[in-house]
Amino acid sequence: MKKSIIISTFAALAIVSTSCNPDLLNIPQMGVTSEETFYVTDEDCEQATAAVYNASRKVLTGKPSIGSYENAFFLKNLLSDDIRTGSTRTDQTNLQQIWEMHLVTTNDWFRIIYDEYYSSIYLANLVLEKFNPEDSEIKARNIAECRGLRALSYYDLVTLWGRVPLVTKVLKTADEFQVENTEIAEIWKFIEDELNDIIKGGKLTQRQGIGDKNGSARFTIDAARTLLGKAYMYQGKYAEAKAVLTDVIQSGNFDLISDITTFYHPQANGCEEYVYEHVRHYDMSTAYDQDGWHGILWNWPFALGFNMGSDAQNFYKFNAQGYSQCQVPKDLYDAFVAEEGVDGMRVNAWIVPITKFPEIGIGVAAEKTYYNSEGYLRLKWLASTDDENVTMWHANQSNTPVFKYDDVLLLAAEACVQTGDNATALKYVNKVRSRVNLAPISDINMDVIKKERRLELAMDGVRFQDLKRWGDAPKVLAEKSKMLPYLTISPDPSNDPNDGTYHSWKYTFKVEYKPNNYDDHSWTTGRDDYLPFPQNEIDVNKKLQQNPGY
Repeated sequence: MKKSIIISTFAALAIVSTSCNPDLLNIPQMGVTSEETFYVTDEDCEQATAAVYNASRKVLTGKPSIGSYENAFFLKNLLSDDIRTGSTRTDQTNLQQIWEMHLVTTNDWFRIIYDEYYSSIYLANLVLEKFNPEDSEIKARNIAECRGLRALSYYDLVTLWGRVPLVTKVLKTADEFQVENTEIAEIWKFIEDELNDIIKGGKLTQRQGIGDKNGSARFTIDAARTLLGKAYMYQGKYAEAKAVLTDVIQSGNFDLISDITTFYHPQANGCEEYVYEHVRHYDMSTAYDQDGWHGILWNWPFALGFNMGSDAQNFYKFNAQGYSQCQVPKDLYDAFVAEEGVDGMRVNAWIVPITKFPEIGIGVAAEKTYYNSEGYLRLKWLASTDDENVTMWHANQSNTPVFKYDDVLLLAAEACVQTGDNATALKYVNKVRSRVNLAPISDINMDVIKKERRLELAMDGVRFQDLKRWGDAPKVLAEKSKMLPYLTISPDPSNDPNDGTYHSWKYTFKVEYKPNNYDDHSWTTGRDDYLPFPQNEIDVNKKLQQNPGY
C-alpha cells in the first residue's frame, strides 16, 4: 500500500546534510568529513558559511535542478503588477494561480519557497551554534555574515507571510518542531537588533571603492545597512531609514552604471551598482548548481510559434527555446512612455512591443494566440546565449543583484520626503533620472517617488513589497486579473516566405479580454495581506495558525 508521508519544514531541516556546496566562495569541498570532527577550524567555518550563501541564493534566485522553477524573485514579481504570466493558462499552473492571485494553501511554489527560506535559516543557525566568534577573526566574520543572511530570510518571510515562526536555534526534538506563530513586531525587532549588532560589531567586510569587483559577493556592512534601511522603511521608521541609507550613500563605494542593458548579465557582475549580489560562474562540472533564470521557461515563446530571423541576434542574443512565462503588462509600458517617450532609454532597454517584430527580425509563420499577453515582451533579465550554456539552458553565469544602488537612492529619497528633507530627496531622484537622460525635476512628493520606483525598479522583484508597505496593494491590484488578455498574431498573406530576415513581414495584432473564472481572482480584501502558510506545515506543526482568509 502506498503511504503518503508529510514532513514539516522544521523536521526536515533536522536531517539536512552538513555537506556544503562551495561554488559561491570558491572554497574547497569538505567531502565526507563527519559532523563530530568537522565544526572546528576556520576553514570548516568558511565551508559551513558557504552552504548558507548557497541556500540563500537558491531560495532567492534559483535552485539546482532542471525543471525546478520556484524562487522568491519570480514569486515577488508574479504577485506584483510588473509582469504577467504567459504560454498557456494550463502550463505551470502554480505560477499562473499566483499571478492571478488565486492563492491556495496547496500551491507547491508556496511550499517549496517557504521550506527553502527555513533551510537557509537552519544552516545559519547551525553555524551560529557550532562556532564561537571569539575563536578567530575569520569565524567572527562568517558568523556575522550568517546572521545577516538569516535576517534577509526573515525580512522576506515577515513581509510575505506575516506571523511566521521565529526560529533562532537548531531544532532537535519532536516537541521543538511544534513552533508557534511569532508576532510581527517581535520579528521586526529581531531583524533590527541583528542588523544593528553586526553593523556595530565591525566584523563584516566592506567594499573597497567602486572598483572593487568582488566587494559585493559577501554580505557586507553596506548590505546590512541596506537591509536595515528596508526594514525601517517597511515599518514607517523614516528617520532611522534615512540615517542608515545615508551611510551607504556616503561610503563612496557605489555608483550608477551607465549601461542599464547589462543588469542581470555577466557584464554587470561585480559592478559598482550591485550592493549585494548572488554569485555564479561558468563551470560545467557544477552546472546544476549555477542555474537561476531558467531561460527556457522565462524566454520568449520560440517553442510556441516565434522564429528568429537570420540576423535577429544582432538585436539580442536570443536562446531559440522558450515558453514566455513572463509578459509585460500594457500599463507598465504606457507608464514608461508617459514619462520618457517611446524612445526612452529604460523602455527600450527593458521592453519590446510586439509591433517591432519586423524591425528586430522575429517571424510568426501561422496565426497564433497567446494567453495573458497584451503585446509587450520583456528584455530585462532575459537570458542570452552569452549568459548560459544553451545546451543545458540552466548553467547561467550571470550574478543576480539582491540590492542595487538605484534602490538605495530611491529609498533614501523617500525617507527624505517623509522627514521633510525635499532638497536631498530631489538630489537622489535626479541622479537616477540623469543616468537615463531625463530632465531634472524641481518638485517632489510621494507620488513622484512611487512613479520613479515603479519605472526604475521595474521587474526587479521589489514592487509587491512596495505596494504593501505603502498600503496601495488593495487598490492597485484590485482588478489585476479580472480580465485575461489573449493576443492573436495573424501574419499577412503577402509575406514573402523567402525573406529569412522577416524584416518585410507584416502582421495584424488583436487583443481580446476574457473574464477570469476564479471567484477569488485579483486582490481579495481580508485575505491577501499575507500569503497562506503551506498546507503541509499546518498539518504537521499543530501550533501554527493559518493566516486569515485561507
